[in-house]
Amino acid sequence: METTWQQDLERAIAYHGHLCGGQILGVRMARAGLRWLGLEQGTDLKDLVVFLESDRCIADAVYVITGLTLGRRRVKLMPYGKTAMSFLDLATGRACRLTVKVKDRAPKGVDLVDFWSGYSDDELLDCRAVEIKLPPEEGPGKPVFVARCDQCGDEIIDRREVLREGRTLCRACLGDCYYRVIGA
Repeated sequence: METTWQQDLERAIAYHGHLCGGQILGVRMARAGLRWLGLEQGTDLKDLVVFLESDRCIADAVYVITGLTLGRRRVKLMPYGKTAMSFLDLATGRACRLTVKVKDRAPKGVDLVDFWSGYSDDELLDCRAVEIKLPPEEGPGKPVFVARCDQCGDEIIDRREVLREGRTLCRACLGDCYYRVIGA
């Protein structure tokens, strides 16, 4: 089912909760990435993997447009802090990376849709062919390898373990941890 970018934007706004520049850019970038790869929105995109370089508003727009999710291992978060994303078609190996060319940002009080609609996709976006090598343990589907941390006993999937002095350790036990156990 072919939709207009305005219809897609309405769906993205409903999912995200409000209109913002990130929703507009995310919708346009996601549609352009699919178009560049020759993929149709609304079809089974089981061979598509999207690499998001930001965990901001554009991420929600990509979820809505592609139907892909982090939990299905079809969305990869690359925390670069950039308004950029790459699309990889696993079936063909073709990939593209999209960035925003325009340096302008909508002034306060301006209608965001009108502002961003003033740019064609060619003026707004840079889309380049790229090569992406996705190791088997990063691909969609079930884990290809499971290890257990010798220190805490937690399961570690898909080659996220670290081998140190003959021991298998998780990153948390190595000190790369976002949490601290209370009372331990």
